[in-house]
Amino acid sequence: MRVLLGESYYLRFDPKLLRAMQPFPPLGTLYAASVLRQHGHEVALFDAMLEPDERRWDDALVRERPDVAVLFEDNFNYLSKMCLLRMREAAFTMIGMAVRRGIPTIVCGSDATDNAAGYLARGAEVVIAGEGEATLAELLDRGIPSLATTSPETLQAVAGIIARGPGGTVVATPARPNL
Repeated sequence: MRVLLGESYYLRFDPKLLRAMQPFPPLGTLYAASVLRQHGHEVALFDAMLEPDERRWDDALVRERPDVAVLFEDNFNYLSKMCLLRMREAAFTMIGMAVRRGIPTIVCGSDATDNAAGYLARGAEVVIAGEGEATLAELLDRGIPSLATTSPETLQAVAGIIARGPGGTVVATPARPNL
């Protein structure tokens, strides 16, 4: 499967870190890319850190033509909670761009886990709760980026996800054990 993997932490939206000019690599996103490549998926990476705004994500969607887009935030980085409202808005914009292009989107991160209903309402197909590399690989190995073609039984077999259930309710599968 062809995957565009990115994150929505834009240094420009964090005035304190921008003044200090202390960018950091998206380690969680890079770990996820490594795992997906080990599983045979073709992965392209979008690093939002030094980008001016979300438009470059849309450019990457056009250029890479992925089967699925994934926003994978660092769960272990305290900075993922900084300027949270602005970063969440960026993630929602990025999800919307993928949805408008017909690209299913999966989201993983502490904010998405805490606010899964909001991310699902904005068009994410699946929110991965907790550590996400193994869950993401399992979803893609099973070919589950889009719930439109996935049976509820198949979805329930994947631990650590939150998605829309029957009637639009938000449902979660049992947690995946931490690595």
